[in-house]
Amino acid sequence: MIDGVNYYQILGVTEDALLKEIQSAWRTFVKDNHEDVVPQFDRPAARERMFKINEAYAVLSNEEKRGDYDNAHMLNGGSSIELVRRRVRKAREIMQRDRRLITGEDMKLIETILDYLDPHTQEACFTWMTEMLDECPDMARYVVAPAFEEQLLGAKTSLLETLLQKAPYAITWEKIHLYGEDICGVSGKTQKEHNYNQLARILCHRLDLAKYFVYAAYQEQASGCESCLLPTILRVAPEEITQENFDDYLDTVYTMRAIIYGQLRNYNEQAIDWILKARPDLLRKPEPPKAKKELPLPLRPKS
Repeated sequence: MIDGVNYYQILGVTEDALLKEIQSAWRTFVKDNHEDVVPQFDRPAARERMFKINEAYAVLSNEEKRGDYDNAHMLNGGSSIELVRRRVRKAREIMQRDRRLITGEDMKLIETILDYLDPHTQEACFTWMTEMLDECPDMARYVVAPAFEEQLLGAKTSLLETLLQKAPYAITWEKIHLYGEDICGVSGKTQKEHNYNQLARILCHRLDLAKYFVYAAYQEQASGCESCLLPTILRVAPEEITQENFDDYLDTVYTMRAIIYGQLRNYNEQAIDWILKARPDLLRKPEPPKAKKELPLPLRPKS
């Protein structure tokens, strides 16, 4: 801070400026204020301006010094979000490089900042990843999680679509499992159904991983979503349903008391019928008897 003016104001850049923007501003000031290019009478003032400009540039052009400076002066939100801001700046710089020079570590860094971006910037990131996947299919494994994030966020981009066309082999069972878990936290029935339908599409491209879609299909039914994941499994890979995971699903359905969850219970009873029709070898275990509700103390019969 010099005379109450912070380093960003001295260079005339925003607090989230990229390094290249800071460098460009510094070069412009040097060209305009160096004592060799100003009139004789303005040289003392030019030397003073250059001292401030160089001091600001020395800090803002160094990522570590810049972070310390921001925290000390509560710029960029201070210490609470400076790490995120720093990563966002780094991600923006990565996205402006030649795509052929992007590394796996670069992609991981971009993935970590997606949740902190506004929707417009998120879509710009997904579009950039889509274009990179087109040019560099060998980077596919690094866009699987962002492709699922694209769907969870409801972004109007085509990263998942491109992944399924170019490199469905990059999708692993671990990523499928995590995607299924994340869908449970999605708000809104319509958005949930959209994501379960996307899982059904992925299943059609990765039938070798069908068994890892079964529990997500049960979650789909238990949540009341009228999407097509379970019907797709029953059509393309019913053999992947085991007696053990069917029993687990029945336990979930049996906890749905008809008096409270009537419509949802009926919907899941229908799903049970679908499963048993596709897999008549499975056994439906009986519903456990309901525990007798004890009367309040004054009404209990004497023993």
